[in-house]
Amino acid sequence: MQIVIRSLLITAAFVSLLWGAPSKPHIYANIPASTNTFIDLSPDPCDRACLERLLRQERIFSFMARYQPSEESRVFSETYQRYATFFNAPMPKSERLRVAVLLPTDVIGRYASMITNSVNAYLLYRDAPFEVAVFDSGDESYHNLSEAIEAIESSGYRHVIAALTADGASMIDTLPNNLEIYIPTINKEELPFFPKGNLYFGGIDYTAQLKALSAYRAHALHETILFDEPVPLSQRISEQAEIEYQMPPTRITISNPRINYTRLFEREGVEDNATLLLNTQPVRTSLILSQVTYNDINISSALSTQINFNPMILTLTQRHDVEKFFVASSIGSSSAELRELSALLQNDIRFNWVPYATAILTSFIEQRQQGDYSGVSHPFGMRMENNQIDYPVTVYQIRGNRFTPAPPPEDLFGAWDEEVLLRYLLQMPTLETP
Repeated sequence: MQIVIRSLLITAAFVSLLWGAPSKPHIYANIPASTNTFIDLSPDPCDRACLERLLRQERIFSFMARYQPSEESRVFSETYQRYATFFNAPMPKSERLRVAVLLPTDVIGRYASMITNSVNAYLLYRDAPFEVAVFDSGDESYHNLSEAIEAIESSGYRHVIAALTADGASMIDTLPNNLEIYIPTINKEELPFFPKGNLYFGGIDYTAQLKALSAYRAHALHETILFDEPVPLSQRISEQAEIEYQMPPTRITISNPRINYTRLFEREGVEDNATLLLNTQPVRTSLILSQVTYNDINISSALSTQINFNPMILTLTQRHDVEKFFVASSIGSSSAELRELSALLQNDIRFNWVPYATAILTSFIEQRQQGDYSGVSHPFGMRMENNQIDYPVTVYQIRGNRFTPAPPPEDLFGAWDEEVLLRYLLQMPTLETP
């Protein structure tokens, strides 16, 4: 009986402490998570054939215990890292990834943090020890780039992500160095010279996108009207379009933010069956598309490159505005985990090609440091061809408030093209069946 009463008193005291005592904040102990260590109990070394045999026999724990980083075993580095991540096992010290980031911040502005964050996001995603150092050259002058390259080499780095313009790439191509330099911001074809073999490029190919879009010019013999803006990228794409398309388009450069689009369309002859090529930013593109709807113009199609592969278009337009809108993109698939990490660091690799290209080039650096010279980025499935990422191009439509791959052009326009071609060749009106 005394034992029961004593137990009740202890319980009552405990409950009173819970309800009567003031609450205190929880303080989490700064204790790292436990790791698993695999101990090699065999006195004999395990060469490449030995490691292959262990993997083939699915003796994963033995493989983890016996793997040691060396030139011969580098082909197994990614496999070891994958299992080490799964089992929360330590990484070998010699497997630390080392990447230098070269930033002429006075030239590239906001791209400096974008590219640095993309490198960090990818390396965090890989969950392997890494070391990233940023070298700010200020500008792209010969003197400053030369000093930055010397500092990178003296710090022991061999692989560099360099956020350069075409002028910067031209300058750095003349500098003697033993580095592998990866440039995510420009495409190799943009350069007026043939670069050295230690320069690698990740910029997208706007010419390839224009070629993909050309098949969606529904009435190819009708007029193509090109809208652009007085900024370098827009002007460059327009110049490429004028070369790429066999029938030079009518070119309209919009610089006035308060332009009257109704008067503009009347003055420039924007009429039914015209194809619009929009080398304009998303806000202006949305205005043009909405004005086409407002003026009841039945265009054949509206086309755009990577510039308008942007979710802003989805919120600024209505369904009728984008029914005939096609946009090309070179951004492929990526891991959901990498997308989330990138978003935490203020990058959207689903729609912004610069951090996407940076992540791919960082994956090539990772693979090269592991001895993989296959020329294929395994996490992204992208191939390096002649020192340039070879991006596939996908043409999208907007359906259901999202970008969806467009059907093949022959499914959309095949029947129309024969009629239009015949009408133009014979210079006669459309025949009607009585």
